[in-house]
Amino acid sequence: MLRYFMYAALMCSSINAYASDKSDALTVYGRANIGLLYSDIADQDDTEVKSYSSRFGLKGRQSLDNNLEVFYQFEWGVDLAGFDEDNSISDRNQIVGLRSDFGTVMLGRYDTFLKDSQGAVDQFKDYTADLKYLFKGEVRADNSLTYYSPAYKGFKLGFTYVFSDDDSVDDGQSFGLIYGDEKLKKSNVYAALAFDNEVAGFDIVQFSFATKVNDFKLGFAAQDYQSVDGIISAQGVLVSAAKRYGAWVPKVQYQVIKDDERDHSISIGSDYYLGDNTRLFAFYTARNRDIQQQVTEDYLSIGIRHDFSW
Repeated sequence: MLRYFMYAALMCSSINAYASDKSDALTVYGRANIGLLYSDIADQDDTEVKSYSSRFGLKGRQSLDNNLEVFYQFEWGVDLAGFDEDNSISDRNQIVGLRSDFGTVMLGRYDTFLKDSQGAVDQFKDYTADLKYLFKGEVRADNSLTYYSPAYKGFKLGFTYVFSDDDSVDDGQSFGLIYGDEKLKKSNVYAALAFDNEVAGFDIVQFSFATKVNDFKLGFAAQDYQSVDGIISAQGVLVSAAKRYGAWVPKVQYQVIKDDERDHSISIGSDYYLGDNTRLFAFYTARNRDIQQQVTEDYLSIGIRHDFSW
């Protein structure tokens, strides 16, 4: 499978050369994100080479008549550690859509509105401190239709409809409201209120907030979830902070989820930028899972991340 994947990459490069002479703007992009990970879970320790959501993809757009633009994205996850050759490549977001004054609509496999609306709140996204290990709603939905409205005074509506391929499972909906720029580049405040209804077996309400003052970033998220069958329910919060000092970006994050018991996680770490697209990273995460029979987890990792596009 990897051989065919490389053939696809070479073909994309050829297409890109052709597209540069046309109105179709094609971008080949990816992320190599890998490190050494030491873990101690319930007094069982291990050290491994870990690929942190490394990826490869291509995306493009083309102007059409009537002020329309068609766009597409095909993205795959790549396990750079390569321990499981059969699963070293996995599907990520893969969609085609239309964009115009009416907003943006897309079909395919894509992050639900709730997942997409988290913005830059999670300072350890893709690592072992990722909020998905305690929160629900990290769903990249197959068979989905997503719509985003045009922005009005900084506000934008979003909606994802997930078509179920199982007659015994109802279709799911993910929807809500966004304010500001999730990357905090065009605005210093970002906020989102999102709801999941019967998505991957859960109903969820989530609020996300992030702000930036000079080079200091502060993030907050709160979530209330309940399984569709009513058996599981919990509430949680996440608080994160990061501050840039030259090439260094130290950061810290705390997350707790609570029902009758409590799971909580605290992480500290830092990035060191070697350039705009390349950074070294190190982090430590301590997680206590009281809900799951008082299991303790400790993680320590160092590594390198490089983003590329052409």
